[in-house]
Amino acid sequence: MKPLRILALSAVLAATSLSAFAADKAPSLPIDQALKVAQDYLQKSGNPSGVQIVGLIYEQATVRSSYWYAKWSHSVDAADNRKETGLRIDMDGTVTRFVTAPGGGHEAPVGQRPVGARSMR
Repeated sequence: MKPLRILALSAVLAATSLSAFAADKAPSLPIDQALKVAQDYLQKSGNPSGVQIVGLIYEQATVRSSYWYAKWSHSVDAADNRKETGLRIDMDGTVTRFVTAPGGGHEAPVGQRPVGARSMR
């Protein structure tokens, strides 16, 4: 029983050390370049409703992947009855739009059942 506790404790310690090491790593795309990418995106899209950037947040999805999240001041109408709420800017400068689901909520990730769903076996 005691070796299992030591093993579990050492695993937790290793995981927190890795996450602390990864958190200290500076982003490969500086904040000023990420802001320029977001501003250029708004300018190219025409910015029909006067959207402004109210936040630029550094997100670390995993130990190896991170991105900048540009949050809009208010949502913008997008195609298919969706709303665009912001922009994901990867460290190589590629962008991905954050949009809501057609009903106004957020879509569940692929392969994940909705909360409360039961298997019908």
